[in-house]
Amino acid sequence: MVELAVRGRVRPPLTVLGRPRGEAGTGIFGAMQGLVFFDDGRGHFGPMTDLRSAVDLRSGIFTTAERLSRTVGLPTIGMVVPKSLETVVGSAHPDVSVNVLPDGEGPFLVLNARLLELSEGPLPSLGAALVDAEDQSIGIAVLDRSTLESLIEHGELPRGVTQAASTDLRLARAAWDVFATAGSRIALDLKLVGEHAGQSIDPIASGATVLGDHRVWVSESAEIDPGVVLDARGGAIYIGAGVHLGVHAVFHGPCAVLDQTRIADHAMIKANTVIGPHCRIGGEVGGTVFQGFANKSHDGHLGDSWVGAWVNLGASTVNSNLLNTYGEVTMRLTPDGPRIRSGRQFLGCVIGDHAKTAIGTRIMTGTSIGTGAMVATSTPPPAATAAFAWLTDDGSRSYRFEKFIEVARAVMGRRNIELGVAVEDRLRVLHAEATAEARS
Repeated sequence: MVELAVRGRVRPPLTVLGRPRGEAGTGIFGAMQGLVFFDDGRGHFGPMTDLRSAVDLRSGIFTTAERLSRTVGLPTIGMVVPKSLETVVGSAHPDVSVNVLPDGEGPFLVLNARLLELSEGPLPSLGAALVDAEDQSIGIAVLDRSTLESLIEHGELPRGVTQAASTDLRLARAAWDVFATAGSRIALDLKLVGEHAGQSIDPIASGATVLGDHRVWVSESAEIDPGVVLDARGGAIYIGAGVHLGVHAVFHGPCAVLDQTRIADHAMIKANTVIGPHCRIGGEVGGTVFQGFANKSHDGHLGDSWVGAWVNLGASTVNSNLLNTYGEVTMRLTPDGPRIRSGRQFLGCVIGDHAKTAIGTRIMTGTSIGTGAMVATSTPPPAATAAFAWLTDDGSRSYRFEKFIEVARAVMGRRNIELGVAVEDRLRVLHAEATAEARS
């Protein structure tokens, strides 16, 4: 974790500005060199930040990086991330300077990687920053080249930067701050979709039944089978490029289905669901975010949950998202982590990248399943399953790494994706850490 030292609470000069419209070169942003994200390593996101920075968490139609770059109309030119993620983030963003100073003299707009969206209100001027009033996390800063260099090197703002505490920074502090609020950002993200997504078609002309008055955006390359219902009475609906909606599938807004995803016949996609690109989804899904490239092809309920990439949920996998006491859900996001009060009555599970469940798996309320884990038990898994755990009715052991990598390559190869060296190296480190903890 990068520790932040906040020196003083001097109120900085502010530029009064409402939420930007995503137009490059306008207002305060026109003079800026570019956008730099600062991942301070804070927050409780469990396995979801094993293989990615917080800035790449899917928090709506877009990831946080995609949304904020479009919002301010600036290219992302730099990322400051924990050392453990430096190589894997660099491979995911080859055109971005990671933990090194980007080109140019500045000024640079620096945004916290956990900042889900920009709120209405003033932004700092050059040499100033807004910090979170609760824990003094850097939220938004405008820095010149030398000041940004100091931030990259030391992980904190130098003394010359004036700071003001803010209660309006929309920072994610735990996993549910990301996935449980994603539905509320679908309407915002629709305003930022832009020309890259192509043209929206009339879904009624394609044979769908449309209900309600909220916006329904359907890509011209989407395929809609007979009997599809797009119920926008509760919120907007987004259907991306190359998506296939199966016969009699029902969608309740707000919800989004991203590019090249296939929705099975008779699927029920309930409100506040975001299904990332290249997924295969069936059954009943509600209040859930899929990062992308995941399979839940068969029947079974999945509610108020977060699913990483390359996850496969076996047929009839189901989860609970409500305690039988109807009380607040507490969650342990890693086996050795603290039990955290969520403040939520409905909270399902968090499933890390490359995890798998066998047919008929039951997952209890507030469960976390680690990266690369395999759950094949006739009873529900523990509240926090370790990374690379192989669970059966005979007990728990560690997934052999070479076998895991062999399977991962096969799974990714089916989508014509190659497992990169940086990701494999990071997985190897995570496996070694998990194995050492299991033996201790």
